[in-house]
Amino acid sequence: MTYYLDSHAHIISEEFEQDLDELLERAEQADVKRIMIMCTSEAEIDKAFSLVDSDPFRFACAYGIHPEDANDWQGKWDRFCEIIRDPRIACVGEIGLDYYWVKDNKPVQRELFIRQIKEARAVHKPILVHSRDAIQDTYDIMKAHLIPGVMHCYSGSAEMAVEFTKLGYYLAFGGAITFKNSRHSKAAAAAVDPRFLLSETDCPYMSPEPFRGRRNEPSNIPHIVKVIAEVCGRSVEEMKEIIAQNYDRLLHEEVL
Repeated sequence: MTYYLDSHAHIISEEFEQDLDELLERAEQADVKRIMIMCTSEAEIDKAFSLVDSDPFRFACAYGIHPEDANDWQGKWDRFCEIIRDPRIACVGEIGLDYYWVKDNKPVQRELFIRQIKEARAVHKPILVHSRDAIQDTYDIMKAHLIPGVMHCYSGSAEMAVEFTKLGYYLAFGGAITFKNSRHSKAAAAAVDPRFLLSETDCPYMSPEPFRGRRNEPSNIPHIVKVIAEVCGRSVEEMKEIIAQNYDRLLHEEVL
């Protein structure tokens, strides 16, 4: 049996406080059977853990110190190390580099990224990587510190996409791949072996067409997978199965 999945969803964020139950019901109705819950603050962890406890197959959880918080990482470090040791944390993320919003602390961001990769290896968990306007530095660090992981919301070139997959990294595509001007994302998805592809929403951000401009949520995943399937020359059912296998493989990767 095939199903859809959302490998990167901020469903514990304040945007969903009023209707989380309804959101999850809509996801179920859309055949979105699995969701990776992204936690960007300690305050979100307990609620995410309660969902994982309620259904460990449907829900997984990830936590990391986002590059936008790099200037304050020392104050978060000890608690970060404690949280990611919890067995309900499946992946460490989102971590990485963001030179779009903050440009004056690149060395600090790189140091934090490397530290979190090393800590993820210590607890034998894959990483979920955020990279914006920093693709070469991201690649260089991930090549130097190989560990199973995902390039979240991949927006680089097709050539770089192939290079990331040569290192064994998965590429996740979200709502942007459905946009009319998304030729780079479409080319990147088409260029790589489908066994490295994942679907995500990054909700509440970046809704796919035809919902662009509205709050995003996991029930929109079918619109994203439809486009991924088209650019890969696969049927939707084939693509659903491939992505499900990829996600399962990611969660069971041996991290040495």
